[in-house]
Amino acid sequence: GGGGCLGQGCGAGRGGAAGQAAARAEPAPRQGPQCERCRPLFVGSARAGGSCRPCRSFCRHNAAVCISREEYERARRDPARFPLE
Repeated sequence: GGGGCLGQGCGAGRGGAAGQAAARAEPAPRQGPQCERCRPLFVGSARAGGSCRPCRSFCRHNAAVCISREEYERARRDPARFPLE
């Protein structure tokens, strides 16, 4: 099971030796058997060749963590069970 694309095949299309070194230094922002999901701390639509951006960049450096509306609502309803901190 697991993420077939973690670290392989889901990179941002970097080429050459410099691209290979950069790919080793940072995990690919996409994951899943078909590279269809964004990794934790990334947001976007990875399907059909879309891209995943770091949460910090997406939120203009105001937050480092992104959560879905569903996760936010769940935490609001039951903060003891689903803490945001």
